[in-house]
Amino acid sequence: MAKKKPTYLQTLSKGIQVLEYLVEHNSTTVTSMAKNLSLQKSASYRFLNTFKLHGYVVQDDSNNYILTDRIKKLGSGIIPKIELHNIFVDILNSIALKFHAPADIISNLGVWNGNDITYLAQNNNTTYSQFHEGGHVPAYCSALGKAVFSLMPLPDIEKYMEKTNFEQFTVHTTKKENFLQELELTRARGYSIMNDELCVGLKGVGIPIVIEGQPVQYALSLTRTIYGDAAKFYEDAVPLLQEASEEIMGYLELKLF
Repeated sequence: MAKKKPTYLQTLSKGIQVLEYLVEHNSTTVTSMAKNLSLQKSASYRFLNTFKLHGYVVQDDSNNYILTDRIKKLGSGIIPKIELHNIFVDILNSIALKFHAPADIISNLGVWNGNDITYLAQNNNTTYSQFHEGGHVPAYCSALGKAVFSLMPLPDIEKYMEKTNFEQFTVHTTKKENFLQELELTRARGYSIMNDELCVGLKGVGIPIVIEGQPVQYALSLTRTIYGDAAKFYEDAVPLLQEASEEIMGYLELKLF
């Protein structure tokens, strides 16, 4: 009777070979690794950039991929959440720096916690102490909350509306009777807007972070004090948020945060 061939994932097997090669050589290039492991250059590039995404290698100015100490931490069972937090802050900092007067920008990563939105990470230059990392903000009148709720199932939205007192912080704060309409506009645009709702002059724009197979609970936003028309701010902010969401999504998919 013929023996059954062992069942295995060929891509994972090759990935382990790549990791072992990195441990042995400490640094490599796409071309060098492709040659030594008999890989297509495109496959070598994808493997190395996957390890870069997860923090196992960094890339220097000469396009060398250099092994980090993350593999040692993995072996010790230590991959602290603070590392991910610092990565998120770096991404949020990079968004803010693309604006004139970046100190006026708050870039935020938030999560729906079942009651409201928690700020998980912010850029370092924030000047708004009332909207701080670790703090909370109502979902119905924040860019983060409206972004998350725009992709929630209707029964969940209705349940939230039933239990929530729609406190009016300003004359512009979204009212309960307008909330569903606001979410429809958000879905149609692809991004949410917060216009003087938490305090007069504070504008915000947000997008949901969509992870396949998981309920939407994370969002990114940019806020800024603008007295007047904020259309240019929204126009500039949305592409930056979309780009950052793709990068952050890769980490959130790991369910380490």
